[in-house]
Amino acid sequence: MRHIDPNDLEAAYQMWLDRIESTHHGANHRINPEASFAPLTKPLADSTMALVTTAGVHLDTQEPFHVDTVAGDASWREIPHNVDLGRLRFTHTHYDTASAEQDPNVVLPIDRLTEAAQAGRVGSPAQFHIGMMGFNPDPSQIAGATAPAVAQRLADAEVDVVLLVPG
Repeated sequence: MRHIDPNDLEAAYQMWLDRIESTHHGANHRINPEASFAPLTKPLADSTMALVTTAGVHLDTQEPFHVDTVAGDASWREIPHNVDLGRLRFTHTHYDTASAEQDPNVVLPIDRLTEAAQAGRVGSPAQFHIGMMGFNPDPSQIAGATAPAVAQRLADAEVDVVLLVPG
């Protein structure tokens, strides 16, 4: 991995955006003007944590993500924490899913979260996690509908912390 000088971060970010726009039909980069930061209100060791993965993870009984469209798929799937990892599927065309199929923890680290809770570093895993497909060139539907729905579902389940795991 190439080291990026902190003074060059803006240029590197712009290069990344240019590459995304040139290789992904319909890319529509947006800056979130209301990016919010919510500090923890209690120690992590007392918090409930959920995982949100954009690696196209879903259960074998759930509808696969739509990958045959240039628009992406802004839907989401609930995945129980106590799932048999052999029931997980990985529907995504923008990364090689072979590693995820071999060890689902590389994109949905359920076992690592359980270990962190057992070691007292995290209060407890949430009862469920969220699977999404990260390829969404136009973030409008994610920002306008999917993210608020997922956030509300996690808030309703009294999740304190969410770890975003990219695919």
